[in-house]
Amino acid sequence: MLVSCYGKRWKEVTLAMCRFTAYIDDSGTDPKQQAAIASALIIPAARIIPLQLEWDALKKKEGFADFHMSEFSSPTPPAKSQFVDWNKGKHTRVYRRVRQIIKKYGVQAISFSVFKKDYDEIVPQGMRKDVGKFHYTWAIRNVIGAIDKWRPHHKVDSPLEYIFDWEEPGSECRKQIEEVMAQAEHIHGTTGLYSNYSFRKRRQFPGLQCVDTLGWVSYQVALRAFCNKPLVPDARTGWEDFKHHRNPHWRVAGTIRRVDLEKLVHDYRQNGVSRQFFEEWRASKS
Repeated sequence: MLVSCYGKRWKEVTLAMCRFTAYIDDSGTDPKQQAAIASALIIPAARIIPLQLEWDALKKKEGFADFHMSEFSSPTPPAKSQFVDWNKGKHTRVYRRVRQIIKKYGVQAISFSVFKKDYDEIVPQGMRKDVGKFHYTWAIRNVIGAIDKWRPHHKVDSPLEYIFDWEEPGSECRKQIEEVMAQAEHIHGTTGLYSNYSFRKRRQFPGLQCVDTLGWVSYQVALRAFCNKPLVPDARTGWEDFKHHRNPHWRVAGTIRRVDLEKLVHDYRQNGVSRQFFEEWRASKS
């Protein structure tokens, strides 16, 4: 069943107000993870119901309830995993079909990753209260900024619906994301461009399962760039497949290195406008 922050009015509201929906996934909240990454998959609102129908048909045919890429690709999935008894042929077939659906319905894929050690060493504490207290906050802020550039380039002047992977109400991660969205809305003069967002359970939304796959592949590629970690077969397959999209600009992937962070810090210190915005933002909240 399709659900949204508008309940039964999902189809009416989304198709009337939001021509596109951005499904957003973030990784790196676990202290054990070496990198933080945020990914978005933008899907036309008019294509969400066909996506749901096609995804439901795939689930029924192949026998899974929730496609979670890290579990799917694990060499030793948990004993109760829905993928534990799959043979190589079925694994390859389903993964290929998932990638086909992602490329069929997603009109833009965006990812930004940062190496936590670099971020901790280069970005000063005083600056983090503005650009991102946590690594994943900074990554999400960059994804939202990329979407902001995508909209006018594709002549999209109406608000998007933003659907984030589930975070518990009151959790630090959710509060950080809410602040990023509120600041984006504040920048645009409370026009409603960034107020239409919600947190949803991945299992209920094919778009979140698709962006989870995209984010997992991007995370593996980021670890290769940051730590020279070899790509596992599923990551290599996904990376090569997503690179060869019919639209060469379909995927934007930013892997932020030390030199990029150093420039960010330098520009922030030189740019009084940015600091003034955050000071005014904090004053307005207090």
